[in-house]
Amino acid sequence: MTSCIRFLQCAGFLFDSPSWDGPEKWIAVRNQDVWKTFQAVLSLCQSEKIEFLFITGDLFEQEYVRKETVEQVARSFSKLEGTRIFITPGKRDPLIITSAYRLTSWPSNVHIFSSELSSVRIPSHNVTIYGMGWTAYQQEKPFLDGFQIKQDGTVGIMLLHAEVDSEKNTEGFIPIRQDQIASSNLTYLALGHQETWSGIHQAEETFWADCGTPEARGFHDNGEHGVLLGEIKPKSCQFKFQELGQRKYIEKDLMVQALDELEGVAAKLLAETCYEERQENLFRIKLAGGLLDVERMALTLQNLLETKFRFLEVLPVQERLDSSPEELVSRNSGCYPTLAQIYIDKLQKRLDDARGSESYEYWELVQKIGLTALGRGRGIDEN
Repeated sequence: MTSCIRFLQCAGFLFDSPSWDGPEKWIAVRNQDVWKTFQAVLSLCQSEKIEFLFITGDLFEQEYVRKETVEQVARSFSKLEGTRIFITPGKRDPLIITSAYRLTSWPSNVHIFSSELSSVRIPSHNVTIYGMGWTAYQQEKPFLDGFQIKQDGTVGIMLLHAEVDSEKNTEGFIPIRQDQIASSNLTYLALGHQETWSGIHQAEETFWADCGTPEARGFHDNGEHGVLLGEIKPKSCQFKFQELGQRKYIEKDLMVQALDELEGVAAKLLAETCYEERQENLFRIKLAGGLLDVERMALTLQNLLETKFRFLEVLPVQERLDSSPEELVSRNSGCYPTLAQIYIDKLQKRLDDARGSESYEYWELVQKIGLTALGRGRGIDEN
């Protein structure tokens, strides 16, 4: 009987999905990237001697996936000698009548969970693997409501395409509560749904994690992307997240005060990135210009840089004039400073030195007048 369980957890490949930020011509490129990452996962299973591959949802994009894609995935799994694969269909690839999972015959080392909670006991590893898949595009019932594993001496692991209750819950999901995880008596709960790696969490004796997706799909998605490697022993659990994404989406906010600054901005952007990064990743620059013609500046900067980047998008952004001083600083943090930011920085020392003295109100008035002027005559703080 094996006293150690080695697994790899992944989710969200979404094969054949057209949902990528960038021009339409990039869809084919990014879908090829998914295949490269998928092959990297299979290689990891072999090199790390992974016994269990857990796929916690959204392996396919149901509405777009092709039969030949499903067949190729199945053939790839059949070549994984010594690895058993467990899959929970998710929100984007539910086990419906026309499901992608019904388009091929799966090899004997693949187990696909259905709508009812079920389990597979593996005596050779003293482990019981539980799971439940989606069979509709909406979650139909809570996953862990009243669930508790049997105390049969085996290690309990569960796979779910689900999310844990938080301030931002996703429409269509019934969130899992921390107390439900804690009372489940599971050793590990493997989740899939989030776009980025959640980190390892623990509720009482149960560890849980969402591995995120292996590839970023847009500029909003700038966290870590890869797979989770885990090792469960009788008295310990070890986890390691490994990044595998082929490309990153990189977004920068810049502020320019004069047209003649653009060449310097372009030179700085080139100095901050190497040739390989500019060819590998997708870049978006959100350009603000105070009182200047932002659209003209954005076009000029695009022309200066577009031959240096494989993909670059420069977007003009109109600066809000009713922002508070703190918002003006925060929104441009880490970028070129705005005039308001420079002004606030200069005045702050005066205010600090005058704090508690009769001149403090004077410097407060100076700051307000200056910020009003920078707002084209409109008070930034109307109160």
